[in-house]
Amino acid sequence: MKRRNLLLLAALACTAGAALAAYPDKPITLIVPYAPGGMGSNFGNIVSEALSPTLGQRIVVDYKPGANGAIGATYVAKAPPDGYTLLMAVNSTMTVNPSLYATLPFDPLKDFAPVSMIFTNANVLVVNSNSPVRSVQDLVALAKAKPGRVNYGSAGNGSTPHLSGEMFRQLTGAPVVHIPYKGAAPAITDLLAGQLDFVMVDTSVLPHVKSGRLRALAVTGARRLGAAPELPTMQEAGVPGFLVDTWYSLAAPAGTPDDVIQKLNAAVAKALADPAVRTRMQSIGVDPADDTSAAYLRKVMVSDTARWRKFIKGTNIRLD
Repeated sequence: MKRRNLLLLAALACTAGAALAAYPDKPITLIVPYAPGGMGSNFGNIVSEALSPTLGQRIVVDYKPGANGAIGATYVAKAPPDGYTLLMAVNSTMTVNPSLYATLPFDPLKDFAPVSMIFTNANVLVVNSNSPVRSVQDLVALAKAKPGRVNYGSAGNGSTPHLSGEMFRQLTGAPVVHIPYKGAAPAITDLLAGQLDFVMVDTSVLPHVKSGRLRALAVTGARRLGAAPELPTMQEAGVPGFLVDTWYSLAAPAGTPDDVIQKLNAAVAKALADPAVRTRMQSIGVDPADDTSAAYLRKVMVSDTARWRKFIKGTNIRLD
């Protein structure tokens, strides 16, 4: 009887090992926690097309928008930890939301296993091309000369464009007024129509800058963007301490086997070493991640969570 049990256990162990070694043996679902369009769609397309050949399986992009990314993130947090359900993990969902909401249905640091950073981005401060504002300092001066009458639009309360505007107000003392929209596109439309004074929005706005309809003044990240190296950072433009960056990464449910995480991570590293993939990223205005390790992603999540908690604590921004 004991011998039979030992043989059975050995057979089960071999089967489990074979199953793990075979990962992935079916399509992988990538949850994008935002509506189709913009950087979410760009991320999904790039990850799907770049990783599928290495993994040998199709990556299916599934959009689950709502609650600033919380609906999609919750779905992944509760999914089986087998590597077949992944999350497009963005800093707004993973490191900003914990300070904006009193409660969340998931803990970004406990309920997810970091896989890899994919690319980084920043917001761009833009004004209408007909505006007399030609520098960040011009904008500060205008806002102070017209208190309460200089408006900026954002993709919604709690979005990084909103936080960018709030940081601008706090660090410069410029009394600007926030106008929230349901997404970045309508805010840009109103800026083009002259209904807003400025917006700080992701690099999807750059085609309007290249066409001459909008004027870009600076970028909000720690360094200049590869897609627009001529634009200074906000710190270079005279606003010390200004930093609002955006990163897009892959995360899996907590408890996903280490071997699966390592295989996914290796696939990302291989993809980002491909010049064609890097060129494609740069063509949409983002910079490929410098460090693709899972340890680096976790380190960034921890440090960004602390940084945003400190900033948001000093504001009146709350979403519940």
